[in-house]
Amino acid sequence: MDLPKKFIIASILPYKQSEEEAFLDLKELKDLVDAYGGEVIEYVLQKREVHSKGHYLGKGKVEEISELIKSTDADGVILNAIVKSNQLFEMKKIFQESNPKIEVWDRVQLILQIFSKHAQTTEARLQIDLAAMEHMGPRIYGMGFVLSRQTGGIGTRGIGETNTELMKRHWRSQKKKIEEKLNKLKEERERQLERRVKVGIKTVSIIGYTNAGKTSLFNIITGKNKLVENALFATLDSIVGKVYLPTSKEEILLSDTIGFIKNLPASLIEAFRSTLLESLHADLLLHVIDSSDSDSMRKIETVEKVLFALQVEKKPRMYVFNKIDSIDDEKIKLFSDEYEEYSPHFISVKNNIGIDILLQDIDNYLHTKK
Repeated sequence: MDLPKKFIIASILPYKQSEEEAFLDLKELKDLVDAYGGEVIEYVLQKREVHSKGHYLGKGKVEEISELIKSTDADGVILNAIVKSNQLFEMKKIFQESNPKIEVWDRVQLILQIFSKHAQTTEARLQIDLAAMEHMGPRIYGMGFVLSRQTGGIGTRGIGETNTELMKRHWRSQKKKIEEKLNKLKEERERQLERRVKVGIKTVSIIGYTNAGKTSLFNIITGKNKLVENALFATLDSIVGKVYLPTSKEEILLSDTIGFIKNLPASLIEAFRSTLLESLHADLLLHVIDSSDSDSMRKIETVEKVLFALQVEKKPRMYVFNKIDSIDDEKIKLFSDEYEEYSPHFISVKNNIGIDILLQDIDNYLHTKK
């Protein structure tokens, strides 16, 4: 199946949402489309408080999008929300009258396509497939959504079995197989973590909102040259590097993993739990924040919500504000006062500012904590 490249973005704007919030939401969705490798050619916005049960958008907006599909070369429609699979299915049937090859995705499906693009390991690929199956349910096999490594047909139809029953049976079977494979990989990763604890190796994990500069910090601290892209979700697979701390004369392990983002369903977070094991078991979390981002405080809150969902909200962490060369002293003081309990550090990976102090404080924490 040829994947779409030119998109119409459709979004419901609740009356209580400010114009600034709406703009930031749409900007992030456009950034996601850019990360996927697509192009946004039209925006369709609808002011309403509650979505339509049948087609998510109201009838008038569905018709408007149908006309836009006819008058443009759009081959995809993306809804800026988490949408039920049956609603996507019903909209796609309508839009296919304007373009038989049209694809209709919600925000999560777009993110899953980006994940698929960046996945390097078997574990990450399996997690993507599981997340897609969790999100879309059995209808995944009737919507034209292609799993990155899904092979084979649905199988032989049983006596009296409807298409819906067939999809459900195949969905359950495939989901179970993927979960079994992931559990084996998770068990192996847990054994590795247990071995580290037994020999006394301390671990630090970098977390943060996607595209905050996590991988750049990882590279400069570990001396590695992991690919850095100015794109959402450029990091997907967890990677670990060694760091020598000169004061204590010890080596620690530093991990970098997937960036967080708002409005992800619990099923997707759960699917990536095994990759996030590095963070769940770390002695210290470094929460990297893009200090130059006008929306940084909301993104900090988003990361905290994900940590709560992972049940590691009590894990010790330092806030590391990156890109301080792009902000003034007033904003640094604001961050310092607001997040004093998280031992805020202010760095610039680009200009190598504050890195030595950060490493010294990591060393102090790891060797003074009880």
